[in-house]
Amino acid sequence: MDVLRTHLVYRFGGFQLDLGQRVLIAPDGKPHFLSARAFETLLYLVERRGELVDKDSLMKAVWPNVVVEENSLSQCISALRRALGERPGEHRFIVTEPGRGYRFVAEVNAVAPPS
Repeated sequence: MDVLRTHLVYRFGGFQLDLGQRVLIAPDGKPHFLSARAFETLLYLVERRGELVDKDSLMKAVWPNVVVEENSLSQCISALRRALGERPGEHRFIVTEPGRGYRFVAEVNAVAPPS
């Protein structure tokens, strides 16, 4: 990860995804320390917001050089939905495209934190 990227913060729906701290900060200011794989999954989706991200590409990005079952990805997505406060059937952030992949649908702003 390059130096400029580590100082980025992605903001969406009241949340902040702080790349330097590797934490998701909720609208109430409380940090959600996600597992490394869940953080990488969210980051990958946020950086490709609006795009359909197929499951294979996502699994290769999050688990490089490792063979994992699709269930591992499903568990990460479930953990992210819980952290983001999404209820069943609600799609404010992550939309599942059955049999195809996922799409991050919230508006995202990338900002550099103050020096």
